[in-house]
Amino acid sequence: MRKVFFTLLFLAYIAGGLYFAYLFFGTMRALVANQSVPGVQTLTDILPGQQAVRNLSEPGQDQPQAPEIVPTPPSWDQGRVNILLLGVDQRACEDTGGAWRTDTMILVGLDPETKTASMLSFPRDLWVEIPTFGPNRLNAAHFFGDAYNYPGGGPALAKRTIQDNFAVPVHYYIRINFDGFRKVIDALGGIDIDVEEPIWDDRYPTDDCRYQTVQFDVGHYHMDGDQALKYARSRHYTSDFDRARRQQQVLFAIYDKATSIQVIPRLPELWSTKGEAIQTDLSLIEVMKLARLGMQIDRDNIRRGVIDETMTYNMTTEKGWQVLNWDRQKVGALIQDLFGSPETLSER
Repeated sequence: MRKVFFTLLFLAYIAGGLYFAYLFFGTMRALVANQSVPGVQTLTDILPGQQAVRNLSEPGQDQPQAPEIVPTPPSWDQGRVNILLLGVDQRACEDTGGAWRTDTMILVGLDPETKTASMLSFPRDLWVEIPTFGPNRLNAAHFFGDAYNYPGGGPALAKRTIQDNFAVPVHYYIRINFDGFRKVIDALGGIDIDVEEPIWDDRYPTDDCRYQTVQFDVGHYHMDGDQALKYARSRHYTSDFDRARRQQQVLFAIYDKATSIQVIPRLPELWSTKGEAIQTDLSLIEVMKLARLGMQIDRDNIRRGVIDETMTYNMTTEKGWQVLNWDRQKVGALIQDLFGSPETLSER
């Protein structure tokens, strides 16, 4: 069965719980075939209604034995849902007190009534009003939330910042670091990417807080986790806008690999990598419901957007920072188009 599972990949992309897509793609295939997937909980093992922040590799949680029959998960019954994907720039060489800035922020919307999905990438340098902390770059919201013990931490403040500035509700989040991204791509066996424009970046940040040169010539690549991360993150040669487009290109490559039968034997390995990097306020039962919804969304009904150079402009702050200010009317129209938010920013 190759029914589109792209929606769950949205939940999983850019470093946002990639393994979720692979795991539940395999699970849904098993559901249809009435077979079991080793190491995956059944719905009878899950307590409905749980919703707390979960470290998905928390020790002491025994994996149940493979069930004889895997029941079909219930349908998503909470209406339209928006999920914020957070890719965190977490490097051991940086002494940040356990608080990290987000390198990637993508809002994903799923609509169970129309069976459509949408995705919007936010530039990290957007100048926004961070609740409680005042004007700053968008990627500072997560850092402040963790550093100053905001209720719910960095993810909660990032969610509220998006919601307050862009007039769109944010219901859940998924957060991942770059090491987890690499491991999942490697466990998947790599992805295939056609590089359409040359990239040369001599200031790509390494894990040891140094810089290295990253280069991609035009052509076809089979990328491992490290290469895919460099391709998705590099921005000094081009721009944050081009990087967002590359990230969405990687998303399609992940889709192609995740919907192949070769993923199924890799599920145990993918499952074992999940919690080293991933945290979410979605419960497992909610992810299962979203997986079922994702199977009903056709690829042609998935829409993408980027807050790009046509709706932003460079600005220097009083402190001399180079940031991106943005056209409220244009961004509001884009959000209205993608997410159907009842209020456009130009009216605020």
